[in-house]
Amino acid sequence: MADSKPDPVTKHDETPQTSGTSTQGDLRAQFSQEVVPSAVNKKVLPQTSPLLSSTPPTVAKALIKAYPYLLIVNKWLLIATWTNDDYWINVVIMCVYSFAVLYFEILVTWLGHLIMALVVILYAVLNLRIVEETNLRPTLDDVVQALTATCIKADLLLSPVTSLALTAYDIKRLLFTTVFLTPIYLILTFLLITPRKILLFTGLYLLLYHLTYLRVTRKLVWKLKITRVFFFYLTGLDFSQARNNSLFAAAFAKVQKSGSSPVVAGADLLKPVRFTYVIYENQRRWLGIGWTSNLLTYERAPWTDEFLNESSSIDSFELPNADSSFSQLHQQYVQQHPSISGARWRWVDKTWRLDLTNDGAITLPSGKRSKTTANPTSDEGYLYSDNVWKKPTTDDSYSKYTRRRRWIRTAELVYDSSTPNVGESKPYTLSLADSSTQETVKKRKSLRFAEDDTTEAPTPVEEVEAAEPVETQATD
Repeated sequence: MADSKPDPVTKHDETPQTSGTSTQGDLRAQFSQEVVPSAVNKKVLPQTSPLLSSTPPTVAKALIKAYPYLLIVNKWLLIATWTNDDYWINVVIMCVYSFAVLYFEILVTWLGHLIMALVVILYAVLNLRIVEETNLRPTLDDVVQALTATCIKADLLLSPVTSLALTAYDIKRLLFTTVFLTPIYLILTFLLITPRKILLFTGLYLLLYHLTYLRVTRKLVWKLKITRVFFFYLTGLDFSQARNNSLFAAAFAKVQKSGSSPVVAGADLLKPVRFTYVIYENQRRWLGIGWTSNLLTYERAPWTDEFLNESSSIDSFELPNADSSFSQLHQQYVQQHPSISGARWRWVDKTWRLDLTNDGAITLPSGKRSKTTANPTSDEGYLYSDNVWKKPTTDDSYSKYTRRRRWIRTAELVYDSSTPNVGESKPYTLSLADSSTQETVKKRKSLRFAEDDTTEAPTPVEEVEAAEPVETQATD
């Protein structure tokens, strides 16, 4: 029996040896030569963007072509808003601007042809950069990200003008005041300040407008009443208006823009126009105390709108109706827009709800159904930032000293003043004025607000399908 068993060593010796075998009697492991090259030489294909399947080819092609220009515009917006990493670029631009204004005649006389050649060279370099960015073959996700960043920076750059929410009446007053002060301006330009200095200081101020130190200085100076009075007489605009005016101005602007006014569009008097009010709650961490609403005097208020304008808290917020504390503002808009004389704001939502995603900045767990809640915890829905409200993250750490979260509540402008306030009587239900003309209504969940958390009884939103309200939302 023992002689019949094959000798494993003898059988291994009969197999042909590889170059790695040093002696005849050693046992060496042999690996397949087909697996390793195929794994190494396998070409990894780029992942396809999920947006590609749902985007029309013409739109995708246009976005890809616009990608290099978005990067260039975003770069310039970073410099203009002082949100770039290297501030020396801004310093160089200000020095070049000052030199060009002060020595404009000399530059044009002696170096005018060189300046034109330099402009052509810069255009050629810019065109080369565009070609290089196009050859990188960006995905739609890259294009969307670049477009979003560009829009955010553009909103920040234009916020000094858009935050004023000027109406036609304000523009008329500004124009009238400017024309009225023309003699004073002529005296200043002829006797005290030369036009070259005006151009120099105005340009430097605009270039430095978004600098952090200048923003803090403006806030400190703006707290002085004499400053607000001075600019009131200089422009004719009342900058010391009550809280929430920017929110209400945006709401009435949406109403006028929607064209749903019964006078303008001949629509049904029961057709409401919806507007979602957005308020941010801001807090600061103090050593030994923790998170409180006591902020520094020169920074944002504890409650602000999307443009960092001071707003009322969610507990004291009132709609601009004739019987509220903002009745004067309501009368002003009625005088400017007689088409809304019979309109009244009322709440669609029963209470303010916390946006758990913080406008999409926070990713919720896959098992969580609702993106909003009416009863959040004290630390829920916050974005944490550093001491100067930069570098926002979802995680709290010792280097984070500020935080903010987003509250939303939808109101509607109805043209039937006899309809009761939804937030006070029957929430989430829109009732028709004439019961004889009521039609069968169909309950359906709101697309904007989901059900409450599992700890609460779910309260679906009931809407009148016959009314088909137009829903709008303010943008940042």
